[in-house]
Amino acid sequence: MTIADNVSELRDAGLNCARKIADFYVRNQIRYRDWEPGAGSFFFSCDDRGNPQATATQWALAFAAMGMFSAARVFDEPKYRRCAEKMGAYMKTLQIFSPFLPRHYGALREHTPQTTWCYVRDGLSGAWGFVELYRETGCGEYLERAILWAEWFLREGRDGENWPLWGVDFEPKFRDGSALMRNDVAGDFSGGNLNFFYQLYKATGDKKWVGDFFTDFAGKYVRFIQQDDGYYRTILKATKQVPEADPQGGLHKSNDDLSSLGLLCAYRVTGDVRFRMAAERFLAAVHRDRRPDGSLEKTVAGIPVVLNTVLEGEPLGMEHPFSAADEAAALKFLFSRQHNAEIYPLFEGGLNEYGDGAVCSRSSAYALIVLLKLFGGETGFLTAGE
Repeated sequence: MTIADNVSELRDAGLNCARKIADFYVRNQIRYRDWEPGAGSFFFSCDDRGNPQATATQWALAFAAMGMFSAARVFDEPKYRRCAEKMGAYMKTLQIFSPFLPRHYGALREHTPQTTWCYVRDGLSGAWGFVELYRETGCGEYLERAILWAEWFLREGRDGENWPLWGVDFEPKFRDGSALMRNDVAGDFSGGNLNFFYQLYKATGDKKWVGDFFTDFAGKYVRFIQQDDGYYRTILKATKQVPEADPQGGLHKSNDDLSSLGLLCAYRVTGDVRFRMAAERFLAAVHRDRRPDGSLEKTVAGIPVVLNTVLEGEPLGMEHPFSAADEAAALKFLFSRQHNAEIYPLFEGGLNEYGDGAVCSRSSAYALIVLLKLFGGETGFLTAGE
């Protein structure tokens, strides 16, 4: 039996949760008007009083669009597809084609066309979104954009040891402290890079995208980033040691930023069992630390990420300790974090990621994709399949 079979009794609740998330994105998306530079975007998060915290990043747009394409098919609702297409149109405005920045031709800005920098892992997810937009729309421009980003990454997005950079400044900052750049470390989140290059390889048929740099990085990731307890942790590049304080304050724990999924992609490409075993060790660590209420930690972002790893790993022979009861308990806790209209009319449907009343696209988009995979049969996104 698969995880979807294990939790089939939650199908109605899962689809209801997913539809509310999809409606949340429609409700909060910036509408198209000729004079509106942010058309198609939305706020990445809002605090418990409704104050916007940031315009959506390229990666948030990419994952939200994936979920909305799935929602359009599952619920037979064209407005969800239009919403996703608008997200893609906005993402295009973030890609650099300026003759004054030839070094960064093809890179993706973080938030808006005026943002002066990017986090490389975030830009990669934006480019991953381009691959999926190409598949969904049939528009070759999106695939070309993804390839241009990949070429930029190979030129400018990694260091001499093939570690992806934390971030890149494209031009002088508008203000001091606008972005944390820690290019002295290799991020625990960087294993997620493997997903994009695997998907680009599948979309193009060009094996160079899963060539030496891909396998070299996958090997270094499991050797240095994964720790003895099974979790992935950021390391100092110079010493390969974990710093005393995580620069991201523990953001990636059960939410491994899709690194285990990336390792399953590497296993699919190479057949090297180290990569599948790394995902198994990670799932064992998360299972060991799960909470009695079904949650995995304070944030709920890890719930769809972990369940997706379980779902994608099972066809590859991956072993894991999650029982049907564990999976159902995690989903029920996820459902409990969905905002309702009575108290949060604008936030209705979005997920309260940390339990503090705020709403965040990270958990909302991941949940939308994975719930529709589990209960709607939409298996095309966040996959390590052939």
